[in-house]
Amino acid sequence: MPIPVPGRLADALRQSTVQILSGDRLHNGHGSGVIIGPAQVVTNAHVVRSEHLTIESWEGKRCNASVVRSDRRRDLALLSVPDLNGASVTLGDSSLLRAGTPVVAIGNPFGFVGALSSGVVHSVGRVHVRGPNGGTAEWVCADVHLAPGNSGGPLADFHGHVVGINTMIAAGGLAFAVPSRAVQRFVAHAGSPAKLGVVVRQVTLRSGRPAMLILELVEQGAAQAASLLAGDVLIAADGKSLAEPEDLLVAMEECAGGLLHLDFYRGSQDTLRHVTARLQPERTRDAA
Repeated sequence: MPIPVPGRLADALRQSTVQILSGDRLHNGHGSGVIIGPAQVVTNAHVVRSEHLTIESWEGKRCNASVVRSDRRRDLALLSVPDLNGASVTLGDSSLLRAGTPVVAIGNPFGFVGALSSGVVHSVGRVHVRGPNGGTAEWVCADVHLAPGNSGGPLADFHGHVVGINTMIAAGGLAFAVPSRAVQRFVAHAGSPAKLGVVVRQVTLRSGRPAMLILELVEQGAAQAASLLAGDVLIAADGKSLAEPEDLLVAMEECAGGLLHLDFYRGSQDTLRHVTARLQPERTRDAA
């Protein structure tokens, strides 16, 4: 059942939500976005597939926008909009959300600008999703109603803090939003995302523990510089287990000072080895 949304909260969120118009669809809302800083908007990567983007603010002002960074894996994009004026949102901590927390989604479904939908959080955590945005990743799942045009808009708690970027809706009607913690990591690494320089595949050790097998190393990449080899099996990064490739990507985004501490096996699984890799700017889209 929808939860009544305080008018002041709705007004504030609408001021920070924009409509993203793309290509030859300038007269139809293509998606939504959130103002996160001066001249900066975050949205979904699938919203900005055109090279020609126009942002329309709540007041109706239109501005040209360009893509600073796009991450198809997490379905996020950061836009630069030099002429945009508007209040920035406050990003909340999605890890503090609990089942039953009231939330509100703002967006522009079917061209209805600033439409509201309220509900409660169902869960926050890893979910396997099928389809173009498929895979296992962290999601905020809520029973807010989303429709075409909501993608890229904010999911906020009743303090007005944005806790997710609305992305898609499941067959059962549950909405999926990229958690704000993932958004913060994405924005923080927008300038020069760092990479370890490996191609990995999930494997299972004799003990039954999941791990990441290094298949290839990028020439002169961080992993090669740290003396890692193809065939090494990564167990943990900065003390956190690596159960799937997503875990390694998150570890790279969260590591302090670009230094990633790795635990791994080489050959025998009897002796655990350790190495510290200094991450390097992204060289290839295919390697982590």
